Amino acid sequence: MKLFPAHYRILIYLVAILLSNTALGHQVIDDRLLRKIDSSVSIWMKKGKIPGASLVLVSGDYSVIRCYGYADLALEKKVVPGTLFELGSCSKAFTAMAVMQLERNGQLRLDNKVTDYLPWFRMKYKNVVAGITLRQLLHHTSGIPWETIAGIPEDSSSGALERTVRTVMGTSLRHKPGKQFEYATVHYDILALIVEKVTGMTFERYLRDSVIKKIGLSHTSIAIPDDAMMMATGYKTGFLRPFPYVAPRYAGNNAAGYVISNATDMQEWLRFQMGLTDSETYTVAQATQKRDETVPLHNMSSYAMGWNVSLNGNEEIYHDGLNPNFSSYLAFRKKRQLGVALLTNSGSSYTPWIGDMVLKILAADDIDKDGFSDDRSDSIYTLICGVLAIYIMLLLAGLLVMIWQLAAGKRKRGDRPLKSILKLLTAMLLGVPFLIGIYYIPVVMAGFNWDAAIVWSPLSFKAMILMILSAFFFSYLAYFVGLLFPATDKLQGTMPRVVLFSVFSGIANMIIIALVTSSINSEVELKYLLLYYILALSVYLLGRRFVQINLTRMTRNIVFELRMKMIEKIFSTSYQRFEKMDSGRIYTVLNDDVTMIGESANTVVSLITSIFTTLTAFLYLAVISFWATTLTVTLIILISVIYYFVSKSTNVYFEEARETRNSFINLVNGMIEGFKEISLHRKKKAEYKQDIADTADEYRKKISIANIHFVNAFLVGESLLVLLLGVVAFVIPKIFPYVQSHVVISFVVVLLYLIAPVNEILNSVPSIMQLKVAWSRIQLFLNEIPQGAGQGGVQAAPVTRHTVFRVDGLTFQYKDENDHIDFAIGPVDFTVKAGEILFIIGGNGSGKTTLAKLLTGLYQPDQGNIYLDDEIISGEQLSECFSTVFSPAYLFNKLYNLDTTKKAEEIKKYLQLLHLTDKVTVNGNRYSTIKLSGGQRKRLALLQCYLEDSPVYLFDEWAADQDPAYRNFFYRRLLPEMKMAGKIIIAITHDDHYFDIADTVLEMNQGQLRPWKGHPADILTNT
Repeated sequence: MKLFPAHYRILIYLVAILLSNTALGHQVIDDRLLRKIDSSVSIWMKKGKIPGASLVLVSGDYSVIRCYGYADLALEKKVVPGTLFELGSCSKAFTAMAVMQLERNGQLRLDNKVTDYLPWFRMKYKNVVAGITLRQLLHHTSGIPWETIAGIPEDSSSGALERTVRTVMGTSLRHKPGKQFEYATVHYDILALIVEKVTGMTFERYLRDSVIKKIGLSHTSIAIPDDAMMMATGYKTGFLRPFPYVAPRYAGNNAAGYVISNATDMQEWLRFQMGLTDSETYTVAQATQKRDETVPLHNMSSYAMGWNVSLNGNEEIYHDGLNPNFSSYLAFRKKRQLGVALLTNSGSSYTPWIGDMVLKILAADDIDKDGFSDDRSDSIYTLICGVLAIYIMLLLAGLLVMIWQLAAGKRKRGDRPLKSILKLLTAMLLGVPFLIGIYYIPVVMAGFNWDAAIVWSPLSFKAMILMILSAFFFSYLAYFVGLLFPATDKLQGTMPRVVLFSVFSGIANMIIIALVTSSINSEVELKYLLLYYILALSVYLLGRRFVQINLTRMTRNIVFELRMKMIEKIFSTSYQRFEKMDSGRIYTVLNDDVTMIGESANTVVSLITSIFTTLTAFLYLAVISFWATTLTVTLIILISVIYYFVSKSTNVYFEEARETRNSFINLVNGMIEGFKEISLHRKKKAEYKQDIADTADEYRKKISIANIHFVNAFLVGESLLVLLLGVVAFVIPKIFPYVQSHVVISFVVVLLYLIAPVNEILNSVPSIMQLKVAWSRIQLFLNEIPQGAGQGGVQAAPVTRHTVFRVDGLTFQYKDENDHIDFAIGPVDFTVKAGEILFIIGGNGSGKTTLAKLLTGLYQPDQGNIYLDDEIISGEQLSECFSTVFSPAYLFNKLYNLDTTKKAEEIKKYLQLLHLTDKVTVNGNRYSTIKLSGGQRKRLALLQCYLEDSPVYLFDEWAADQDPAYRNFFYRRLLPEMKMAGKIIIAITHDDHYFDIADTVLEMNQGQLRPWKGHPADILTNT
């Protein structure tokens, strides 16, 4: 040695160790390897919400302890090598050692029956008593079901072990003993009780004295820590974070899950199990590591005694432990002298994965990212809690609104409280299957009872159940209050339920898919799968039906209210303003636009359901992989934006098509109203037909262009969806390498399923845009209709007899868009008294018809007044004083504003007077027919004047369509009779042969009313 300096000696020593380890297959634990391990462990601890951990690494003669995180988060107490943890089921290896020691000492035999030591312990397989051996208990092949863990009582008193074992009795064995592996933690509790019977001491004392101390584990105990100050605080996840959790004491399960130790002792325990220490009891450990070769494998492993033995070629021996608030993992490869022990203070399913990953890093094995699959139960429960919290808050807000409405008088007590109670009882009866479904959740999850489910599940599970029950309670409360005190506004009362059931229907739709996909290779019993499938299907179908029926009713009510609102607005405006409105536009709005809204129910139902189905699906995907879902949602938002702008560009075509349709309707209206005129000349008819054809063709082209643009937009959207599938399948695994293959497959399956709902949403865009156009047109139409002052809401003045009708300085002007005067009337001045006849004559375009509209109150004058008996009168009150027959006369099928029952004799009299008895009859308040000649129609219009019996009559060219006899009859008989009846009669006429019967004849010329030169001026009353 003197030949070499000190640093050379150190170097040679290290090389020797390296060569030694390499020869054994070790990987040198250097700083680079430790950094890799530390990084990986930290990443996965963060994913698993694990507060603290101790990690033991063994490679040949070299071992190291790494500590991570906190033993107590609140106190910020860091984990150290001496920090104590519960080992969970890794405790079974200690119990197996105790049993094997007794077997070596001849105090018991593994092939003896349990009843040899516990005579009262009898189990049955298919109702026949079956004997179970100690060896079968050690190997978990007794047939005792796994879910018996749920029956372990919370007990910390003396005798807890026997009471725990007795809870198993009465349980039917799932398999014949010795035929199949099924892990059941109570196997080792039964063994512990046998140890007590054989040794005459408590199991805990025997294990401490005969196993733990002999191996030299100075810090290891069972159930109670040797140093409470070093005991880590146990945690359980809830709402995506760890919470301190004090688990119940299960003293009867100490032998199976409650050995307490630290990293220092676990380092010795690993070395002992690998034969790296000198110990007289190592042969016992070797015996416990011998696998059971009598039953089939499970997951390429076979169970020994407190250890699993891997048969995938690496000869790994391992076991994991899981308690409600602690977890552990121990594994070693004896030939390569590699071992790992991981202790954590969280009941996390991540712990075995992390421990196995570290051992693979030590062994330089490939790490299969698909080897770990977290159940993500806390994420799912948290998500459900969040949704339920929003739902409950909305319910409470709804209840507060109901109370406010009740106080404000917007809700009143229903007339049928008994019927409301029956409805509530029916609803509660329908809720029973869902409560049954909730009750069976622990059984479906793990074959547990409720106590065990709450202990072993994340904290969010209990919160979820409480919130589900709260949601049920508040739902029924809101429903009952709504039934007892219904809203006066039906829409207001129905809409919240429609939205709610739309949400339920969409969520149920996604649950159906989740149930179908998860049923493959599922261990859940078929009856439970069918129960939840039927419940989800019922919610989907009944929810969809409720939404569709109520939306149909709502939209039809909206259509009715819109129509009536528009009609009321039209009726409330003056004739003068109505006359300026585009008739084609009125037809289009009242028919097409309103019908479009009425037919939107199915579109809206499908859209709402598809939206909530899509949202639920993405929430589900977010639980699987948040960042991958974020990327997917971002891409879908990008797709939606592109689709929106592509679709929006087509909106102008719908607008133009809508305008063209107005023109088309106007032409059709002209065809109907003027068919007689256009039928006179073939060329005129052909030209008019061509105008209609051109307009219809223009509409066809514009609506086709709009629809084609939407087809293009839809194809863009669909192509982008298919592209999204490619991104998920090919890109996400590259961007997020930790995302496992089954997660990518889940994404692809869900996105494939979502193509239909997303396409439904995309397909609804044209309908929604057309609906938006229709709604905008309706609102614009309503806003543009000017309501006449005093129209629609003013009570009509009672019709009284008047003696004088006087017009004083009446003027009126027609103006164009630039406010230029096109034509003007007045000033007009005249007076006519009761029992007088006034004739107004003049050429076409002189202003006679305009004057008639001013006199009857249909037009409002710019200046001047109309007096009845020296009282200024205008508007509706003026028109109420008139009975008129305009030219052309329009007849309604029904006689309005008349009590035809009281006027039956008058009707009969006037029909005879007008020679219409053989042409028409009045049944009730309807004409038998109005399909009459022009002259007969005017006589029938005159009948209505007689029946209305107004003080002032106005006739516009009444005799123009009559034959000479009836013309003479009108002038020589009817007008004089009206005069004798004291009526004020104003007649617009060209019949100069009958001017002699008029008291006054005024001539209209260029808007000016002057005395007719052919009549004596001195009979005019206002000159």
